[in-house]
Amino acid sequence: MPTDEENRAPAPAAALSTRKKVLFALVAGVGLPVALLAFAEVAGRIAFHFKYGKPGKRYGIYMADPELGATHRPSSYNMNSVINNWGFRNLEDISEAKPPGATRIYCSGGSTTFCYNLPTEQAWPERLQGDLRARPGHERDEVLNAGQICFPVSSELVLAKRVVPRLKPDVVVTFTAINEILASDIIGGADGKNFDQLLGEQRFGVVPFAMDQGRFLKRESVLVRFIDYKIKSWFEPKITADFRGAEAPPRIVHPWVIANFEHTLRSYIEFLRASGVPRVILVRWGDSGAPGSFMDEERRFRERGVAIAREMGVDVFDFATVAAAHPRRKELFIESGVHLTREGAELFAENLAAFLTTPPEIAARPPVDAR
Repeated sequence: MPTDEENRAPAPAAALSTRKKVLFALVAGVGLPVALLAFAEVAGRIAFHFKYGKPGKRYGIYMADPELGATHRPSSYNMNSVINNWGFRNLEDISEAKPPGATRIYCSGGSTTFCYNLPTEQAWPERLQGDLRARPGHERDEVLNAGQICFPVSSELVLAKRVVPRLKPDVVVTFTAINEILASDIIGGADGKNFDQLLGEQRFGVVPFAMDQGRFLKRESVLVRFIDYKIKSWFEPKITADFRGAEAPPRIVHPWVIANFEHTLRSYIEFLRASGVPRVILVRWGDSGAPGSFMDEERRFRERGVAIAREMGVDVFDFATVAAAHPRRKELFIESGVHLTREGAELFAENLAAFLTTPPEIAARPPVDAR
C-alpha cells in the first residue's frame, strides 16, 4: 500500500510538461488569432479615420433599428459615403426648418437612389442639387438622399413617416419597384414569414427585417466591412451576371409579393398627400437593356408602379425612355443593369432637374432629348 506521503508526491515532470504544452497550444491557437484580429480591427479604425474621417462624424453608417432592422446612423461615414445629421447620404447637414426661398426635395428608394457604387458627391441626388442650384431662383434648394440599400417601398414608407412630417419637403421623388423581389426573399426566408398566410390575412406594408446591414459585425467591424465591400466586390460582376443574366432561371413571384408592392405604393402616395407634400414624382427608371427573366420581372414591377402613379395623379419622370434612346445606353449602368454609373447619374440628374423646373403640364410631355 502506498503511504500518504507517496500519494501527495508531485506529478511526474513529463505530465506537467504535457499539460503546459496543451495550454500553450490553446493560447496560441485561440488567443493569438483573437489578439491579431483585435489589433487589425483597431489598426483599421485608425487608418480609416485618418484616410476617410470627417469632423464630428463616426465611422460606420449603419445602426440597429427596431422597425427596419438597420438604418443609417446620423453623422457617420465610411469609405465612400457621408451621412448627414438626419441620416441622409448628403455632404451637407440640414436644419429641420427649410431655408427661406428654397425648394426641398426628398428622394427615397433603395441602392439606386443611394448609389452605393459612387462616392457621395457623384450620386444622382447630390448631382441634382448642384444642377438645381446653378439655376436662377434655386440657389438654396436642398435635395435629400434618403435612399438606403435594399429598401423596398415598404421600408421607404416607414422611413418617410418618421421624417416627412417634420421636414415638410416640397417634392418627394421615389425611385422604387426594384427591391421587391429581393425583399421577399428576406421576408419569406430569414424573417420566417408565410406568404400564403400574409395574403390570406391581407397584411401588406411588411418590411424585410433581417437585411445584411442588420448584422452586428457588419455594422460594427471594420474588417467585416472590408471583406464585404472590397473582397466580395471582386466577384460581383460574375455573381450579378449569373443571377440576372439571360440564362438565369425564371423567378416564380408569389401573388402576395405583387399585392404587397401595389398596396404599399398606394399607401405611400396617400401618406405623402395627407402630409401636405405638394408634388410627388415616381421615377420610371431605366436599365441597360440586358435580357433575362429577372430583368423582365423587374420591369413588370416598374410598370405596375407607373400605372398606379398615373391612376393616382402622380407625376412620372420617364428616365427609361431617355436611357433607351441614349447612344451609350450600356455605359449608363453597372453590371446590375439598373445602378447608374457616373455618366448615368449625371444624365439622370440633368433630366430630372429639367423635369422639376418645368411646369407640370409641360413636364408630362416626353422627356428632354438624350443628346
